[in-house]
Amino acid sequence: MSKKILILKFSDDISTAGIVDIKCHAVHYNMTADVHEVRKTDALQEVLNNGNKYDYLYIAGHGNDTCVGDLNGIIVSWEQFGQMLCEADCLNEDAILMLYCCRGGLNQVSYKLFASCPNIQYICGARQNMKNIDLIIGFNVFVYNIECRNIDPILSAKKATLATENRFICFDRLEVEAEPMYFYNYCPDCNTPTE
Repeated sequence: MSKKILILKFSDDISTAGIVDIKCHAVHYNMTADVHEVRKTDALQEVLNNGNKYDYLYIAGHGNDTCVGDLNGIIVSWEQFGQMLCEADCLNEDAILMLYCCRGGLNQVSYKLFASCPNIQYICGARQNMKNIDLIIGFNVFVYNIECRNIDPILSAKKATLATENRFICFDRLEVEAEPMYFYNYCPDCNTPTE
């Protein structure tokens, strides 16, 4: 059974050529790719609830530590986005999110997404602001190493960093859940008193 990637474009100034490039590379890994431009929250919910299940989710928009989107269209908090993913049940086991946005590799972004949706296993993003071409090349190196070389996503992100000389990071749910910062500040069930 072939893997599937969902590519969501949240902003007009995200390179269309970059989106096409990611889709074309997916073909080399025998993946099917669904591409959607999303401008409103209800359109995002419709795409996520289309009945498909994805192994990769590629989110292209403007991001920071609180949200992703575009000032001229949709703005979604990371918590809200994670809840939408979870409610839609659109991710396969061991799903990987790729955050094609500035600062998508911040710890708090991953912590918020992991806390909002237990279906997410890995999150990869950039730790710094990058040009479109750096993000495209980095994510292509990342997926290539996972799909063709069978390398762990954490190591694949390091290879993306070496290829572009820009910092990519990949978070593994199992590792994150063991971190005190996540446990005390983000984990929704961790601080619940037991009787």
